[in-house]
Amino acid sequence: MEWKKVLGINIYQLWEEHNKVITSAGLFVLLGIWLNPLIQQASYKNQCINFATKEFLARESIETQSLTELELARTEAYRFCNHI
Repeated sequence: MEWKKVLGINIYQLWEEHNKVITSAGLFVLLGIWLNPLIQQASYKNQCINFATKEFLARESIETQSLTELELARTEAYRFCNHI
């Protein structure tokens, strides 16, 4: 029993009729696979900054004249998470 005849699949005809759609879908999938690590890294960095901000806010307040306590904590969290 040949499955191509039973299912009515003709790969060449499918490719001829839908080659632009298949190619575009394939490129979008590859783009998503390529961008996934970058997006995930940005997500981890944002989580790190949020957690570090909470930690720095929980510490004793450092008095500064130019920044508020929250701005100072976010700056320190950004430096901590980016290893600056």
